[in-house]
Amino acid sequence: MSAHSSFMVAPSGGGTDVIEMPAHLCRRLLRRAQDLHAAGLKAFGLLVGDPAAAGHPFRAIDVVMFDPRRNRRNEPATRAAFHAQGTYFRRYEDAGFVADPGDVLRAWRMIEDSGLEAVAPFHVHRRQPANFSVIDYRLHNPAFAWHLVISLREASRPVIQPFRVCKEPTEFGIDERDHREGSEQPYLGPEVGPLGLRVTGSSGQVQRLRRALHPTENRRRQAQPVG
Repeated sequence: MSAHSSFMVAPSGGGTDVIEMPAHLCRRLLRRAQDLHAAGLKAFGLLVGDPAAAGHPFRAIDVVMFDPRRNRRNEPATRAAFHAQGTYFRRYEDAGFVADPGDVLRAWRMIEDSGLEAVAPFHVHRRQPANFSVIDYRLHNPAFAWHLVISLREASRPVIQPFRVCKEPTEFGIDERDHREGSEQPYLGPEVGPLGLRVTGSSGQVQRLRRALHPTENRRRQAQPVG
């Protein structure tokens, strides 16, 4: 039997709240995000937890991903709202994700029917670092206490970072009348802060995830001479 192991994917930064996730789930999520990224598509979905388990809602045990080919971001009404967020969103039509309402309803029912609960959204930054941006804050559902961002700006060196988010329901949404600029930049208000991310699993599962996150470190170790 392989020994149990753990790994801090994102440091806690001195805070007390740490998100927990099985290493095999984190690896599956990352691989799927990378595959979609390689196909020119953006990943978005929901992390799922067990309301009866310790650590809930800061522990994810599964993930539901929405079909990026059904992203409604570029339908006329939503495209105008994204374009109003700044030059970046007019330049890149894959900057942003709006899940199909029917897909959201089916996902929600599937999660609830399994006795589980959605605990956080996640999404990929295809060109930006793993920050929590102004538009991320505006589009974050205030029902969730945290949000996970995966940066694939350097696809072979992914960065995974969860964020604590506290906001009022009235702060939700974007509008075509916004006339904003720089909405892709980090949100600097006290409502958002980084969280730690600890993954657990067998030694093999944790090592596979470490290799996926730190390929250069891996190659450096392999190149070291043996005495």
